[in-house]
Amino acid sequence: MKRYLFGIVVGIAVWWILSLIVNSEIILPSPMAVLGSLNKIITSREFYGALASTILKGLFSTLLVITIGTSIGMLMGLKRSLSDVLKPFVTLLQSVPVVSWLAFAIFLWGIGWKGPVLLTTLSLLPVVIINTYSGVLNVDTQLLEMARVYGVERKKIFKYIYLGSLLPFMLASLRITLGNVWKTILVTEFLCGDQGIGVMIAWARSYVDTPRIFALTLIGVVLAVSFERTGEGFFERVLRRWKLS
Repeated sequence: MKRYLFGIVVGIAVWWILSLIVNSEIILPSPMAVLGSLNKIITSREFYGALASTILKGLFSTLLVITIGTSIGMLMGLKRSLSDVLKPFVTLLQSVPVVSWLAFAIFLWGIGWKGPVLLTTLSLLPVVIINTYSGVLNVDTQLLEMARVYGVERKKIFKYIYLGSLLPFMLASLRITLGNVWKTILVTEFLCGDQGIGVMIAWARSYVDTPRIFALTLIGVVLAVSFERTGEGFFERVLRRWKLS
């Protein structure tokens, strides 16, 4: 922990020195300028509405990604014929540029909350599908055969064999999703949102307010790290309870 804090202090010191060398608030604002802008942001009324909007979109997108991605990945792993049919669609999702989905979302709904949710979901969905699919393929077939020979209940087979193989992959999916959903939400809000931290960054860019952009970016980083750590802690507690049950 001490080394972690020391690394943060060193990073801020390097940032401060570079800002003195550059000597331009537009290019690289000082830590004090960013801190001052951060104080203005968190004491304004509009910030909390924007923060709530971003968090709601992020949580909704995460729920969609995990639910849909896990379900499709499991079906693909359990049904080889279905896997062959769906693989081209997963490849398509991975390959289509975000800007194409952006144009589609704007044509369909215009500026609003639906575009960021759709773009974030489509961007992260292939990763969860592939992770879950790999987890199902990782199931020990010999262990399954032995369980069937000894007449083990299907419920226990699913819980202890399938879920036992899937849980590490599900944890990886959760980490990837929680680590990237906030970055994607901010970018999509910036491009086609009507409210949120990403929209505030867009307005700060329009006014060439670099300290405000840095401050809002810092808020986005704190948001991403906080939710990622919280999600990991929750999942690990569930995993421990599952092992004890």
